[in-house]
Amino acid sequence: MPTYARAALGAVIAAAALTGALLASTAATPEDRAPASKACTASLEADIGAGTSALMTLSTSGPTVSFKDGPGHPIPSLGKLDRTHPKLPASAGIRAEILKPYGTAPQLRTKVEGGAPYDVQDFPKLPKGCKVTGTK
Repeated sequence: MPTYARAALGAVIAAAALTGALLASTAATPEDRAPASKACTASLEADIGAGTSALMTLSTSGPTVSFKDGPGHPIPSLGKLDRTHPKLPASAGIRAEILKPYGTAPQLRTKVEGGAPYDVQDFPKLPKGCKVTGTK
């Protein structure tokens, strides 16, 4: 290959590499997108009785619930509720269920003390411009 052809080919490759580097530096990284997803999340901690609280979170992918004890420590034995597991098993010792897990306004229904009535809490609303996906 003649020297002038190699020089021209080298210039084309260098220009392509520079263009690729410039485009890559302006592309959004996962870290850049994280704040946007956090912006479409709303959480609310509610006392559900017997020294237990429920952290209800609504995001674009639907509702989730985790449970904490009085001092605010997670209660791993109760697990986490979401669309795929919207209800605690009877063996959990308390009753908790996400009502309308695929709806736009889910609710948490709980009962922690035997003779007490069920309590129903609304999940927080998403910020303006955010929508829950997969709703029915």
